[in-house]
Amino acid sequence: MHIRSNSSPASFGDGEVLLHFFEEGASDDSPLVLLFHGVHGSATPAEGNKYGYLARSLARSGCLACVVETGRLRRDKATFGDDRVAWAIAAFQGKTFAMEVYDACSALESAVGEWPGRPVVLWGFSLGGIISVLLAGKEVSGFVRQTGLRAPVIPAVNALVVSGSGDRVRTQASDGLNLPILDTLGSSETVHIAASKASPDFALFFYGGCDETFDEESSRRIFRSLRLDEEDKEFIILPGVDHAFRTQDGVSSLEPLDRMLEITTATLGRYRTTGGCPARPEE
Repeated sequence: MHIRSNSSPASFGDGEVLLHFFEEGASDDSPLVLLFHGVHGSATPAEGNKYGYLARSLARSGCLACVVETGRLRRDKATFGDDRVAWAIAAFQGKTFAMEVYDACSALESAVGEWPGRPVVLWGFSLGGIISVLLAGKEVSGFVRQTGLRAPVIPAVNALVVSGSGDRVRTQASDGLNLPILDTLGSSETVHIAASKASPDFALFFYGGCDETFDEESSRRIFRSLRLDEEDKEFIILPGVDHAFRTQDGVSSLEPLDRMLEITTATLGRYRTTGGCPARPEE
């Protein structure tokens, strides 16, 4: 698998948004699929990383996939083991939601600059899904102004895939809102405005039936804000799947990721205006 890495400017921490391009199998008209991680997430090309796994599979389907990891103070998440709070504070203390949005804008501008003229597909998880909706609706200028940095150019988004995103967290998950980035989220109104302005060729919303962070209605509210014809958007529930799409019925499994990949690549193939993913190349 041919993977090429570079970076774009970040608003925070080490000053870099890392971009990992999975280029094997892509043709001149293959869609550019950007993968945006959830809050405090780690996104690397490693086979064991969720986003690396998705990108590798997308590339084998003929897409040009890009794993995006936003700016932070440090990138050694494994050092903290299962202590997610300690990791969030050590890596993101002082980072705002506006800064996270800027980093995503920077990544999108840089990736499209490298691969111009290709259909753009955004696939975001959790907070990354919310930011993908903001990008698709070009409702990011207010956030970028808060950072005081140059506003990146936001291209048209041809397709939107959102996994495990909602407009309000469950009560039992609300303690996490005190952590960096999440403590500056503000109103959810902007994401609904962005959804109403977005005009992708299609949108897929995936929701895990055992999502412990957002309830189904929280996700469906954003979905309903998309002003697309019913045949151009789909809400898919994966029964027994957790918020991270890493377990099925409480057991660690790749099945949720594989199921989303199957639906996404099939949908890309049906929409000629987004290029579609060519047939899988020989191994």
